[in-house]
Amino acid sequence: MIAPVEPSVTIITTAAKDPDQFEGMLLTERRERSVGWKKFPLRSGVYLDAFLVSATDSDFGVFGSAEEEVDAEGIKVRTRLIVSESIPQILPMLMTMVEEKPDETARALVKHGGGTADVVRVTEALTSGAWPSGNDPAEEAAAFAHQLLTYARLAEETLKGICLEYRGTSVE
Repeated sequence: MIAPVEPSVTIITTAAKDPDQFEGMLLTERRERSVGWKKFPLRSGVYLDAFLVSATDSDFGVFGSAEEEVDAEGIKVRTRLIVSESIPQILPMLMTMVEEKPDETARALVKHGGGTADVVRVTEALTSGAWPSGNDPAEEAAAFAHQLLTYARLAEETLKGICLEYRGTSVE
């Protein structure tokens, strides 16, 4: 019997400049050619980029790959890409969400998640980037926004895009 996959999201700065170049890269090549990446547990099982943009009525210009890939461990991987030319447009949005209006962003995330999350904890995750130990999507999306801002800054400095790799997720 195959063990269940622990859902995760990996944020990677990617050398791919456009969707065609991105789709031509192997999974391993994304990390090898990046200037930074980190894997986070995804206990809520939701696509955090979609949750974040829906909650905040934003558009990050995310390209969702139609190809379903399988990694070296046999796990299905769903990928999304923010191309390098979109980074200068999303940076101000992320800075506003995370640094300038974290209370407003936290309330929007809590509301989008059904109103059950603790707004103080969501605000703390948003401002600190500390990944939550629970499975609340609003709290995870808050920490994700902080981490995405960190990687967007790195991507802008190095003229890279951002790849999001989702493993074990089921909720779009």
